Amino acid sequence: MTWPNGTHIDDAARDLGDRPVGRYDPAIDDVSPGRRLRVFAGLVFRGDQTIVVASRAQALPPLVFGAEGVSYSELLQSVDTGALADRRACFEQIALRVGAISPLLTRVPEDEVPNHRDPDLHPALQDLGNEINEDIREALDTLDNPRAYYPGIDEGIEPVSDDHIRLVIWALQRELNRELRRGDGYLAAMPPLPAAPLASLPWETQRALAERRRLRYKQWGLGREQWEQGHWDLWAVPEDPAYVPRRALRLAAIAHERRLAS
Repeated sequence: MTWPNGTHIDDAARDLGDRPVGRYDPAIDDVSPGRRLRVFAGLVFRGDQTIVVASRAQALPPLVFGAEGVSYSELLQSVDTGALADRRACFEQIALRVGAISPLLTRVPEDEVPNHRDPDLHPALQDLGNEINEDIREALDTLDNPRAYYPGIDEGIEPVSDDHIRLVIWALQRELNRELRRGDGYLAAMPPLPAAPLASLPWETQRALAERRRLRYKQWGLGREQWEQGHWDLWAVPEDPAYVPRRALRLAAIAHERRLAS
């Protein structure tokens, strides 16, 4: 694998599969590949002489005792088809949402509650959230240049209605407003910068963003049924061993360029 500028990435620095099970933080921008493996690493951690399943939705007994030094890929294989296959069900029917759970919205509410927030996705799905954020980031290029190329999804997803586009844009905007950015040279007395106005994007961009969001969920094995029932299944997440999050690659490339320039 190479950086966007063509520089080779050291395999040893990126291979999550070879790392011994510890406490992997999905929120860290890590360029190690593997879609299902990365999700799995966010679901297990080593405790006191045990490896346990980390799920906020249920209390589970230890996955395995001992196994000092077992790697994430070895453990995943053992649970999938090996000696620990009897524990496979631990990774099915995982709660999709964590935090304050409220009824699912099917349209933009007329009486929005100030400071209300959506529940968070399960933390092991951080890569999914980051991919959606990257889509938003790219969509914002069309604020300054409405002719900027920002394609939607022509096939492979359910059609997205105009009302659903408005709901998606409203929900994304609410989350952007909640996580207001701080500008460069931020001082305590200065207010944060306002969130980017997603509703000001060209309508074609809004549609493409909503379509991309639907595609991202599908890429993690999440469709309408899983969304409505509020559960997901690790085994529905494609293995996709070459997958690396775009955000992690982008930030790693920036850091690499800075090191070369220093």
